[in-house]
Amino acid sequence: MLEPERRDPRAPGDRRMYLYFNYSESGSLRWYVKVSHKGRRIGISEEYGTPAFDAAYEAGVVALGGVMRVRRVKATVKPDQPERRYLYVDVSQRGQVRYYVQLRNKLPKIRIKAEFGTPEFEAEVDAAIATQIALYGNEGDYINAQKQRNEARPALPTTTPQPGTLRWYWNGYKQSDHWLGNLSVGQEGLSDSTRLQRRGLIESLLPENGEKPFAVLTRKVIQAEMKARTPSQAGNLLSALRGMIRWMIDEGHLDEDDDPTIGLKSGKAKASRESGGFLPWTEEDMTIYRAKWPLGTEARLMFDILHYTFLRLGDAYRFGPPHLRQIVRKMAVQIATEKSRGNTTVTVPVHPEFADSMRAARAAGIIGADVFTGKLVKDRVLPMNKKAWAAKFKKYAVLAGVNEPKKSCHGVRKARAEVAAYADCTESQMMAMFGWTDPKMPAHYIAKANREKLGVSGMDKIVAFDQSQSLDDFMPAAKTNRVRTSGGNGVVTFPGNFGKKA
Repeated sequence: MLEPERRDPRAPGDRRMYLYFNYSESGSLRWYVKVSHKGRRIGISEEYGTPAFDAAYEAGVVALGGVMRVRRVKATVKPDQPERRYLYVDVSQRGQVRYYVQLRNKLPKIRIKAEFGTPEFEAEVDAAIATQIALYGNEGDYINAQKQRNEARPALPTTTPQPGTLRWYWNGYKQSDHWLGNLSVGQEGLSDSTRLQRRGLIESLLPENGEKPFAVLTRKVIQAEMKARTPSQAGNLLSALRGMIRWMIDEGHLDEDDDPTIGLKSGKAKASRESGGFLPWTEEDMTIYRAKWPLGTEARLMFDILHYTFLRLGDAYRFGPPHLRQIVRKMAVQIATEKSRGNTTVTVPVHPEFADSMRAARAAGIIGADVFTGKLVKDRVLPMNKKAWAAKFKKYAVLAGVNEPKKSCHGVRKARAEVAAYADCTESQMMAMFGWTDPKMPAHYIAKANREKLGVSGMDKIVAFDQSQSLDDFMPAAKTNRVRTSGGNGVVTFPGNFGKKA
């Protein structure tokens, strides 16, 4: 005979953990407290819903070594992300809403257990953000922590744009040979990363100006947009607009003399020179990274790829066993560079220490068949995009203690270029190893190294000259050679000064 259906006797708002119930053989309801799955239980004989029942529950939790907690409410809809920086929310597979603090993607998360919206919640978030910044942050993160999360960009209209409007020209540009590429007409097109960058830059202008005629984009308007950005962003915006305008001129939509960007300049180049761009890694950085990540780890293999092959990020993320070839009886790295669209091939013999790193990685079973490093899926290393690869390497660097702004993948390459210049590599050798096509790049590093080496060698000559001289070389051998003091006042007087009138 089937037992009658029994409803949950809990009150609708009762979310206390460790509180359980069951029914005896006679059908009577029994309450008890249980903290661990296999631990003992303590029964509650008091009537449910009374103060005595609540007191007995709390006493039972304490007696079993538990901490007073409540069950999280299952969410039917994912809540909106909080406006506060570094604070995130998600929903578990069981429908529980979880709040956590994370400084940057791929870094460890700190779970916030207090109830959302309470003073305790805000205090726990403050402490978590301070902890994350102390471990992985920098000065800029303290400033950003006081700001609210940026509002989402307004969605662009899905309707067909009117001919002659800014959005109409933008859509035409994205479908052109200038954007997609067509070698039959001499157009190489734009790389995926450049398309992504330009899409973000130009589409930021469209919510207010997209449905207006292109003529609204005057030189004055462009200057105002550039002033609202950093020098680097202003330069990128100018390049993006010039790319679209070049297509408009080639298609006859705009006369060359009506180009609104004529004469405009950005401070991107100057800002880059002043900031130095990406920071090269120091020997100390490399030492602490190696100490944190030994041979046979993915983090170490990623670093060694950058350190011993000198590859750019666009080539390092896709570097794998197919790019190892035997050339003139030597095993070498040979890869057609992404930046040159495959027109330039880098050939670098395998460094002995890189060979050791690859052997250790292969013994640890972390090398993939197509790429050395990537995303691990079901015991297989699969390729990942370069942005994700860079983020993973940055995470490993931060965890090792290398966390300065602008110190990333490219900084390892810059450090090795400096080493090559100090090692007296020629311009041609550096161009071959680093995949440069412009001799200005190796000349920059060589000139810097030569300047520093000349300064060192010049000081060595001065030190040698100073050490070769002695006061005795300047004094005659006669009696009057002695250095004596005048008037017992401790003032030293040389022989040449004797007899001179004051």
